Amino acid sequence: MIYRAIICALAIGLAPAAYAQDNCTPEAIQTKSGEVGTALQTIGARDQARVEELTVEIEALMTSIQNGGDIRTVCAFFDKVIDEANS
Repeated sequence: MIYRAIICALAIGLAPAAYAQDNCTPEAIQTKSGEVGTALQTIGARDQARVEELTVEIEALMTSIQNGGDIRTVCAFFDKVIDEANS
């Protein structure tokens, strides 16, 4: 699905930049990206429109990071999506 491709691209593209962050390592992003893929599937089973909203947020996040945004926002966003799937 499209959101898996976006998450994978985000994880692969941002992993080197994340290396310098204390709580947001390349390994953390990679692990969380897999969890987010599963979380999006869970959310999608309840509300496909919400998955589309989250996909738009992921795309905006990618743009922000490419323009010099804080890499820690990736981990924070991934945590938000995982938490939402578990609630």
